[in-house]
Amino acid sequence: MKNFLIKLFLFTLIISAIDLCWIRFMPIGKHIPHIWPMVGFFTVMTSLFHFLSINASKEKPQGFIRHYMGTTAIRFFLYIMIILVYRFYDKTTLIPFAIGFMVHYLLFTFFEVPVLLKELKNR
Repeated sequence: MKNFLIKLFLFTLIISAIDLCWIRFMPIGKHIPHIWPMVGFFTVMTSLFHFLSINASKEKPQGFIRHYMGTTAIRFFLYIMIILVYRFYDKTTLIPFAIGFMVHYLLFTFFEVPVLLKELKNR
């Protein structure tokens, strides 16, 4: 678990550095609103679901697969709901927010899956 947290921390630093460069060098119209809370949100969600998945892997393999697929569907539904709620919060920046949100979702998912598979393989 400690190894995962270190990797997640380093990954979050890399993503934060990329986001900082984006803010610094891109025109204002292409800035992603609320980017820092977004990075924090994805860091917390990734660690939470990783720990839940590790705990579910201690049961039967079928239970783990069911748990992982269920939590992935719930998480994706939650993310879509966040984008929909944001639509009512600020329509003018919806497109940059939604694109930034989904890019961060994909980046954190691409980070989480191989790390989780490697950890499960070592068991």
